[in-house]
Amino acid sequence: MTKDKEREVFEMSTEEKRLSTFKKWPYGSDTSINKEKMAAAGFYYIGNKKEPDLVRCFVCLKELDGWEVEDDPWEEHKNHASYCQFIHLNKAECEITFEEMHDLEMYRQINMATKVLTKKIKEFEKQAANTREVLQTLA
Repeated sequence: MTKDKEREVFEMSTEEKRLSTFKKWPYGSDTSINKEKMAAAGFYYIGNKKEPDLVRCFVCLKELDGWEVEDDPWEEHKNHASYCQFIHLNKAECEITFEEMHDLEMYRQINMATKVLTKKIKEFEKQAANTREVLQTLA
């Protein structure tokens, strides 16, 4: 991950910054999945043409899409990422202490490293399988 990308993800720890990412959010303020509720539930917008309602949690990095107007962002977050430390904290941003924010950042770093390493392991396993195939054809 590049330094710019790391900084971008780090900055998502503030609700204000997460809210600013919802410029192309396809749902209006009259729904239960409005951008304010999404940002409060820890999500920031990363959608694209293929997935116009794709969001990611700033702590657990869980990505969710396929939102329906009656969904509750906190409940969906809890249902799909019950391990998320932000969900376990269950506090509004203004209630989070410095120590709790520090802990959330520590968990975010762990989650980021886990995500990167898991991807690298899968790439390695795929390359190992390809190499094994080549070696077997030579035998």
